[in-house]
Amino acid sequence: MFYIRADANEIIGTGHVMRCLSIAEELRRQREKVIFLFADDRTKNLIEEKNFEGICLNSVWNDLDKETSLMKQLIEKYDIEKLLIDSYYVTEHYLEELNKVTNVIYIDDMLAFPYPVQVLINYNIFATEEKYQQLYGDKYSDTQFLLGCKYAPLRQEFQDVKRVANDKINSILISSGGTDTYNITGNFLCALRTQKWFEETDIHVIIGRFNKNKETLEKEWYNCKNVKLHYNIHNMSDYMKSCDIAVSAGGVTTYELCACGIPTIMYTLADNQLEIADIASDMGLVHYAGDIREHMEDCLEIIISRIDVLRQDVELRRDISIKMQQVVDGKGCLRLVKHMCVET
Repeated sequence: MFYIRADANEIIGTGHVMRCLSIAEELRRQREKVIFLFADDRTKNLIEEKNFEGICLNSVWNDLDKETSLMKQLIEKYDIEKLLIDSYYVTEHYLEELNKVTNVIYIDDMLAFPYPVQVLINYNIFATEEKYQQLYGDKYSDTQFLLGCKYAPLRQEFQDVKRVANDKINSILISSGGTDTYNITGNFLCALRTQKWFEETDIHVIIGRFNKNKETLEKEWYNCKNVKLHYNIHNMSDYMKSCDIAVSAGGVTTYELCACGIPTIMYTLADNQLEIADIASDMGLVHYAGDIREHMEDCLEIIISRIDVLRQDVELRRDISIKMQQVVDGKGCLRLVKHMCVET
């Protein structure tokens, strides 16, 4: 039996819960039962759609210290032996208290402080043993580290993807995360509309669950035949496999795009995406257009110019695809679950 503590809402988006669901689905395939713990009902539908059970804590999602006592009570009540936590709002005290009474596994992106847990997961491209040795020093020497892209928690659909580059770019995938606070999708579609090749190219737009601009997008683009708006999709890999290039925000989507080998132009809209974008760009995996929070117009111009480069160079797209899939093979959940089931 595994318990997972994670939240999703219109402020933090869905990324934490979605990557935990990927792990949960692999645990279920290994005949392990999984129960989610979450602060409020905004997470409930995401969990139930995947047929997992959940317990609402009625707590504060961005102040986990306030639920420490409640969590300890639940750990005792349900005899929780293994607890996976995914939240940026953990504190050292919170983790330390829970780790006293159960085996805590934590998914980290921030390297904020030494995490007092049994297992620390950081699947990001920038995660190295050296960085964590510097962070931890002599503290919590029993913590086991699972680091690097081979542990990226992607759904089963991202395993063993075969990529074939078309001679011509016929379709573009746009993904702007769960909320799209800055209406990047709307602004980008307007910029694309000025291009000569726009009408002959299918544009597939992934609309996140908490996207605040749904009505505006529908009103403006509903009658545009080549712009397809997709909601609450459960087969993201199908769109990544079928489209020729992608324009995407950073985050966990980066690793999905790599697993599918789809040449990608990336922008950032959160601090925790910056290092991913910089390193992935330096490695030639993506083209980084900049931080869209500060330079929306400049980023959009760079994205358009990079699309033009990719449209004219099929060999470049093929080379990028090969590099991406060499870094991420989509089997991270298999590796994580193996460790979680055996070594905690």
